[in-house]
Amino acid sequence: MKKQTLFILIAAIWLMTAGITSCTNNGGKTFTVEGSIGGLENATLLLETMTFPNMNGTPAFTAIDTVTADPDGNFIFSGHLRERSICRIKMENNPRYYLLLNIYDEKLHISGSTNDPKPLFEGSTATLVLNGFIDELRNKNMEIIDFSNNVLSQSAVLGDSLTAVMNDRKDAMIDSFYAYVANFADTTKELTNKIVALENLLYDRQFEIIKEKAAPIIATGDTSNVYVRELTSKVNRYQQIMDEEAANSFLGKTATDLNLPDPDGKPIQLSSLRGKYVLLDFWASWCAPCRKENPNLVALYEQYKDKGFTVYSVSLDDNRDAWMQAIRSDKLNWPSHVSQLQKWNSSAAAAYNVTGIPASFLLDTNGVVIAENIRSEQLSQILAGLLGE
Repeated sequence: MKKQTLFILIAAIWLMTAGITSCTNNGGKTFTVEGSIGGLENATLLLETMTFPNMNGTPAFTAIDTVTADPDGNFIFSGHLRERSICRIKMENNPRYYLLLNIYDEKLHISGSTNDPKPLFEGSTATLVLNGFIDELRNKNMEIIDFSNNVLSQSAVLGDSLTAVMNDRKDAMIDSFYAYVANFADTTKELTNKIVALENLLYDRQFEIIKEKAAPIIATGDTSNVYVRELTSKVNRYQQIMDEEAANSFLGKTATDLNLPDPDGKPIQLSSLRGKYVLLDFWASWCAPCRKENPNLVALYEQYKDKGFTVYSVSLDDNRDAWMQAIRSDKLNWPSHVSQLQKWNSSAAAAYNVTGIPASFLLDTNGVVIAENIRSEQLSQILAGLLGE
């Protein structure tokens, strides 16, 4: 399966701004952050903690202090933290410039320039490790993006077979990215850096890995630590989502039979197609993602129609002419096109819990659902394994 190019949390989270809530000092360990940064002359700087209550979402920021650098770009933050924390220093008038810290009871010194992507951190091993990890993520992410853009720009010259080889290489690069993240979560010392690593894994794609790496952290039961509390809550919430999806899944079940009218009003029964692999495809003429996917589905139908594959298309249109025009325009040449022309009031959509399209279910020759909500790339791989290239 071709994987999507990454746009990791460096862009999606670390550069993101949020509403800031100030907090009072409730004791804890004393920290000091001293800096001498060219480009920060007379700048107003904000120091804030970062926590991660949301699954693959915006962090929560809490302000600790605000200072103004002197005319030479020197500044000092000093205060108390109740626990080791991921922090960020940012400029008031340029939130895209920031410094990431991992501090607790340390005296940290930072030197460099706003033009230098790698400032010098002294006095905090945890901060050095954090920034080394983020730098490596940036490097790996840019390698993947550059490689993907190169493949895209040369696809016409490379041809299908070489493009497929290059996409396989890109997939391997993405796998390497996530393997690095998972290994860092395993091997890094500080809990806070482990948490940052887990924030670079995706709940909807790598939940089993997240759950595995999170297990020893959650097992500590340290409800006094905000990072443990948030991680425990997220894992439990997503597990509940997974359990609910599994309960509503059709995988392994005999497909609910449908008997819907074709464009001429003649009913076509889904179960009449048994003996073939059938893609039950919910779509509509007004659904842009569906229409974009149709050429890929047409190509797969033409490739495998004589090997035992077909499509049963259920349209959620409410206008017959628009439905017919879309079938002709997209060259959907398989015979099984049906619709009740009731849009979301379709009983077929209700029977399969379809609340968004495109939605699809792949049935085996006995009418058992063997895959759900797959796109053409996944379908291509499955059909190649079932019916040969």
